[in-house]
Amino acid sequence: MSEETTQQETQEWTDHRLVPEGVRMPTGYKISHGGVWVEKQITKDAFIDVRVAWAPLAIRSVYVDPAGDQAVELAWVDRGHVVTRTVQRSVVRRGRILVATLGDAGLPVIEADAKLAERYLAAFESLNQGRIPRVHLARQLGWQKDGTFVTAQDTPHRVEVKFDEQKPALAAHAPAGTFAGWQAAVKLMEAYPAAQMALYASLGAPLLELVGINSFTVDISGRSTRGKTTAAGAGMSVWADPSEKADGMYSWRTTMLAAEKRLNLVNGLPVVFDETKLVRDPEMVHALLYSIPKNHGQARGGGWPSGLPWRTIMISTGEQSVLTFTTDQGAGARVLTVKEAPFGTDGPESATAAIDVRDGCAEHYGTAGPRFIEKLLEESAGDGKKHLVARHKELTEAHRYDSDMSARRAPLVAVLALAAALGYEWGIVPFPPPEMSVWRRLFAVSDQTDNRGEMALDVVREYVAAHGAELWSPHTEEKAPFSGWVGRDLQIDGTPTVALLPQRLREILQRANYDLEAVLPSWLEADVLIKNTKTRPAHLVPKKLDGRLARMLVFTPGQIVSTETDPDDGE
Repeated sequence: MSEETTQQETQEWTDHRLVPEGVRMPTGYKISHGGVWVEKQITKDAFIDVRVAWAPLAIRSVYVDPAGDQAVELAWVDRGHVVTRTVQRSVVRRGRILVATLGDAGLPVIEADAKLAERYLAAFESLNQGRIPRVHLARQLGWQKDGTFVTAQDTPHRVEVKFDEQKPALAAHAPAGTFAGWQAAVKLMEAYPAAQMALYASLGAPLLELVGINSFTVDISGRSTRGKTTAAGAGMSVWADPSEKADGMYSWRTTMLAAEKRLNLVNGLPVVFDETKLVRDPEMVHALLYSIPKNHGQARGGGWPSGLPWRTIMISTGEQSVLTFTTDQGAGARVLTVKEAPFGTDGPESATAAIDVRDGCAEHYGTAGPRFIEKLLEESAGDGKKHLVARHKELTEAHRYDSDMSARRAPLVAVLALAAALGYEWGIVPFPPPEMSVWRRLFAVSDQTDNRGEMALDVVREYVAAHGAELWSPHTEEKAPFSGWVGRDLQIDGTPTVALLPQRLREILQRANYDLEAVLPSWLEADVLIKNTKTRPAHLVPKKLDGRLARMLVFTPGQIVSTETDPDDGE
């Protein structure tokens, strides 16, 4: 049979709900509402039709991601309705895996016919290469290599995430309600600049790539209950559903790899990590804060996800600042901390504002972000990007303030300030940016306040000075306090100091929002603690406490108990 005859004998497709016009069936295959068959020769002159699929089945389109990897969209009819599913190219090429992958979705192929379906789909695509559309496939929300920006599924590109865990968060990125309704909700934030910072962080995430700034963190923390999660939710509502029923907001109850997968979903959108009290591993927070500005995750072997890319502004909330989980001085330069109560402390008035913002943003969301991106793409075209970069540089200089740490954070503050200005100028945010004095109040910091190891040591000094009765001494005859001894007095080379029980010290620090494991490395590096090379770990030294031996943290003389005299004692 000649090639020309073969082409003439192919059957043209008629159901264009599944495929574009002009698509043809390969030679030897037939299709109807009852399924797909292939002609099989059983004798020299006898042929029979063998079933391939139990309903019409075809390749609808081919998606190509930025790395060149392909995915295939399959379409079939189920009870008169068209069903589509997108799977990796490797799945389509292995019939049994295809059946296992899409069986629950209703794929009209059984495992016994898997090899026939595999061959049919290969022949179908080969014949119709020029007719089956090839479409750009996004692997992340946000900026794409072609300069477009994806705000939600099919807006404007199809998104096929790399990991199933990302699908709920992807689904949350969708519009609901009205833009006017969203503006009315966030308008209530006008009197609360601390809460506005979450909004500006959310709008600032798409600016990072344009102005050349790496990912960073905005930390909304403090003991007040005045709306930290609500403020973060209002920021997230720019792009996604922030309510509890959705997965737009992420939790600090996570692992390093799971956190990286969540960050990997975006390339120019924010990610909210809510409630630091849920942190199970302080070291994970330390590692994550270190990784975020690198714009990619940790390198791993053994087939584990490695170097997952992202670009984001992470918004963290909680009574405990993320900076208390790390002693890395450099981490402070990558985190903007907002310690003011987001909705103030004005009693019922601020509480009502927080509730109204929360409820409004839960109803109206995902409408402001696409508008912001539309203007951003328009304004950054041609020489517009240079103009945005110049504005960011001007704002960076304006927000350097007085200390070295503030100067290092200035480019990050400038991203938020630029987002605030653009959001107002473009009619997205319904109120003007805060005055410069407000930005300075929120973000100007002294270099000393970033030394968390020393700050935690101050907490211990204050506690020991105020609770001397809780320290056992070899010379005391008093009974232990109701809560038990916190530690003991010591003399080392004739100089007074203290030794504290690890669990009691951990509790003291936790009440002040510090983590012992996080500050311990800096204490050891600064020789704050006595080390005993005969014990493991060396900083837990056996000392007698009320008749028994206990492993304790022994502070170097002069660190906790001052050896100086009060000049007023002689008066």
